[in-house]
Amino acid sequence: MFMAEIRAQYDELARKNREELDKYWTELIEESTTIVTTQSIEVETAEMTLTELRRTVQSLEIDLDSMRNTKISLENSLREVEARYALQIEQLNGILLHLESELAQTRAEGQHQAQEYEALLNIKVKLEAEIATYRRLLEDGEDFSLSDALNSSNSMQTIQKTTTRRIVDGKVVSETNDTKVLRH
Repeated sequence: MFMAEIRAQYDELARKNREELDKYWTELIEESTTIVTTQSIEVETAEMTLTELRRTVQSLEIDLDSMRNTKISLENSLREVEARYALQIEQLNGILLHLESELAQTRAEGQHQAQEYEALLNIKVKLEAEIATYRRLLEDGEDFSLSDALNSSNSMQTIQKTTTRRIVDGKVVSETNDTKVLRH
């Protein structure tokens, strides 16, 4: 009996150990299955994210290449515009220099004509004085002296010369000369 009891206890202990071991292994397998399932889902999610990120990178690389090409195109256009602008500025500077030269020549001609006009006006004044003197001599028959004629021509008129200049930004834009004969 004693042996039968020991054997029964031993069988009971073995059965409990087997049940606990089965329960332990079942829990361990369930935990492992849960972990594997969770990790499988995470791996699939990571793979999908990685695939999506690769597509995004490819898309961004295409966009970057497109932007680089656009930048190169714009830089080329800018260089062309700058070259055209420089050429136009050079042409306009040439025209400006030519116009400044013509303006200086026109001013010089105007001054020369003003001097000629002044000289002619002086001659006219002297001739008018001489004519007046000759008329007086012819009409009056008085004695005549050359100093009287010169004095009378000087006292009869005064020449007034006025120069008007228009200045813009420190440069003379226009210049006019006005000469008046004032008779006394």
